[in-house]
Amino acid sequence: MKKLLLILLITINFSFTAQSQDYSGTYIFYVKTLKDEIIDYKLQLNVDQTFLFTSYVNNNTNEYYKNGKGIWKVENKIIKFTTETADLDEKHILNFTGSTARVIKKSPRDTSDKVIPTTLQFYKSEIFWIANLKLLLKK
Repeated sequence: MKKLLLILLITINFSFTAQSQDYSGTYIFYVKTLKDEIIDYKLQLNVDQTFLFTSYVNNNTNEYYKNGKGIWKVENKIIKFTTETADLDEKHILNFTGSTARVIKKSPRDTSDKVIPTTLQFYKSEIFWIANLKLLLKK
């Protein structure tokens, strides 16, 4: 009985670790226009299920920095973000609570030569410019 319980606990632990590692990494969105305007977003999903989001926008007249942090978890292949009140301060002003995203990548069953970059697509967010944002996994 003890061996069965131990095997069950180890299996559950590996499943949580594997889940985090499948999605963890740095996701980026970077655009520089012909007018030298810059939009630079970076989302770091850590293995310990914390995240850090940084944004930089330069429209040649103003520069904007906005950051957010919190925790993330995966439920049914959907990443759910939460920002606790303690995570909000002068530097981290973005509240990601209620934001959801999904990682889009090539299926392991797809044996074609088609290249599908791994991306993270936000579907819902109270932050209007985050909703529908697509970020590319940085290798």
